[in-house]
Parts: sequence; C-alpha cells; structure tokens
Amino acid sequence: MNIDNNLRQLLENETKIHLAEIRFLYQKLDRQLGLNGARVPITFGFDTDRLGAYTPGFGQDEEEFHFSLLFIGYCVTKPLSKDDRMDLYKHEYAHYMQYNMDIPDKYNWQPGIHGSAWKYCCSLIGAAPTPYYKAGEGLIKHDYDKVLKKKITDKSIPIRDTYSREQEYRKKKNSTVKFNINDDVNHPKFGKGTIEHIEQLEGSVRLHVRFGEGLKKIDQKWLLQAGMKKAGAPRHI
Repeated sequence: MNIDNNLRQLLENETKIHLAEIRFLYQKLDRQLGLNGARVPITFGFDTDRLGAYTPGFGQDEEEFHFSLLFIGYCVTKPLSKDDRMDLYKHEYAHYMQYNMDIPDKYNWQPGIHGSAWKYCCSLIGAAPTPYYKAGEGLIKHDYDKVLKKKITDKSIPIRDTYSREQEYRKKKNSTVKFNINDDVNHPKFGKGTIEHIEQLEGSVRLHVRFGEGLKKIDQKWLLQAGMKKAGAPRHI
C-alpha cells in the first residue's frame, strides 16, 4: 500500500502523542500488577494487516510493543475510537503479561497466543478477550468467567488474518527440529558445545547444550540466525 507523503508526515508527527498515551496507560497497569511494561520500547509503523503486536525478547529478538499508525492515527480516514485504541493497547499489554507474570495452572488449559493464559490476563485489566478486532469491543462488559472456560474460535473479522497466517508459518518453521543429539555447535561466548537434549515447544525448539561443565539452554532459532549450526559443518537453513 502506497501512503501519501503528506499523510505519512502527519502520522509521524503524532507519534509523541500516541507514545505518551500508551506510556500513561501502561504505567497505570504496571502499578496495579507490579510489572514494568511501560519501560518496554514502543515502535510505530504503517502496517495494513495488523493493528498492534507485542514481541517478547528471546534470542536476538528485541522486546517491544508495535502499533500501526494507519489504525491509531488521528488523521486517517477511519481511525479507531479512543475506547478501541485503549482496548488495543490493553490487548498487547495482556500478551506482555503472559511472559512476565505467573499464570495460575487452572488458566493454562488452552495453549496458543490467544489461549486461556492470555484471556486470564485480559480479565485482570479489562481487555476484550477476543483475538480479532471488532469495533466497540472496548465498551462491552465481558463475562470473563464464561470466556475463561471457552476456547476461542472466532475468526469473523479478517483484519489480523494476514499477520496470523504469517505467525502460524513462523511458529511451524521455528518448531521444526534442525539439530540432533550429540551435534557439536560453536557459540561466540561459550565456545564449542555438544547438544545433550532437545526440547520441542510450541513455536520454538530449546537446545540443552553442554559447554565444558556448564549446561546452557539456547533457542534453536537464535543459533540458526547467528549462523552457528554444527561446528565445522556448512550452514543449512
């Protein structure tokens, strides 16, 4: 999508306002929950297929919140309402909560990005427990007791579909094991190590690597991105 230069400039000029609004909300939630979400970097872009995202800091990925100015911007043709903007920011903060607080076992029954753990986080901060954007969701009073017992299957609004398909592809790719037990790998800090155990998780693979007397758990994705497959062997990705 080509964006008019004047519109792009207007949207970029708004970023300080959006940043202040999001930080203020996250500081309030941090005080409520004892977290530090307001300290996480916030970036803005011109995404057409996603409203926002939270990226946890794993491997070489930088932790950040990201929001599309094409949806939250004041000067676009159909901007989100203030209530929907607040709900979007809470939606992504709930993802941050998933990775940064203990979730009771009874709320870990449904896996996935928008599974029961995420819905539990939504219930604590009043975010709409739906994975897809629906106008006016931020104004609705949700029955969280009922929501927390029901799997999310709603895909009626395609606004996030492209991003969701991309995430599913990445998750499948990142969960494919590309190493074997006893493979040797090189690490820039720890030197040569040997893989003793491979832990396949949802959306990732965790390698247990022995470096001398120490055992380190390393994400396979990071090892591949850094070009460190088998020690002394060519790189194949």
